[in-house]
Amino acid sequence: MKRIQTLLGDIAPSDLGVTNAHDHLIRSGGKEVLLDKDFLIDDVAKAVEEMRLFVAAGGKALIDMDPIGCGRNVPKMLEVASQVPGHIVLTTGFHKGEFYDARTHWVATCAVDQIAAMIVAELEEGLDRHSYNGPIVERVPAKAGVIKAGTGYGTITEFEKKCIQAACLAQQQTGAPILTHTQGGTMALEQVELFKQFGADLEHVGLCHVQRNPDTYYHRRLLDMGVTLCYDGPARTKYFSDDVIARLIFEMVRAGHQKQLLLSMDSGRASYQKVYGGVGIDYMLTRFVPRLRDEGLPEDALQDILVNNPARFFAMGE
Repeated sequence: MKRIQTLLGDIAPSDLGVTNAHDHLIRSGGKEVLLDKDFLIDDVAKAVEEMRLFVAAGGKALIDMDPIGCGRNVPKMLEVASQVPGHIVLTTGFHKGEFYDARTHWVATCAVDQIAAMIVAELEEGLDRHSYNGPIVERVPAKAGVIKAGTGYGTITEFEKKCIQAACLAQQQTGAPILTHTQGGTMALEQVELFKQFGADLEHVGLCHVQRNPDTYYHRRLLDMGVTLCYDGPARTKYFSDDVIARLIFEMVRAGHQKQLLLSMDSGRASYQKVYGGVGIDYMLTRFVPRLRDEGLPEDALQDILVNNPARFFAMGE
């Protein structure tokens, strides 16, 4: 049976509902926080309220994308999930390489099949309470539901290739979806070539942040290769106005790719969330989706992007 693994247990894909396909509710530390305290989002009560606002706007599910070694806090995420209406899926896997010590981290010192086994365990047995931050592993009953991999700006390091290979091995064993980080929208084509090389199921490989390289030819090439694109970051005018993301969505739908698109906010800074004074995760549904509708995006395309595509993409199992 197909299933989606949420923090509170398995659900049928048809129960996932309107989905924010890449976001962040709790981050307790990691290199991002060391570099910029705005990345610290560590308050359970505020995370609960932010999720409640999203649900009140019509949302039902959120994919939380903080991976191993980047401030992921399993106990706090379980607290949040237990207090909110709606579904939360948590990730395993890794971010871009610069967030880890490429010489001494266990990804660098262990064999790729050992790394894959650690990912598989979080998908099949239970998440590590300590997020693999030390030698003691204590599994909770809750499981991860998606694998993350990432690459830096304009390059893919050997460390990152190893993480991608481990993600592919874990996907082959579990059927879990893979969602990636592309820095500034770069290296997306190169990522897909690696996923092909390592035997990934491209129908369950999604690339994030590619809207930061808003070249429609580039996006069509990626979609023609069979992957999914997650467009994120409405209300992030420091990169582009919402019009740029909206135009990409309209163009890809016109090109016949509406079954390969996801939408998210990626509100990974405190200043992006309403409970800390920002526009909020609910902006996706209160401002951006109404804009798409007002500008004439067909309802069947919106239904695919918000509901049907996430239900297919995040489903695991036979």
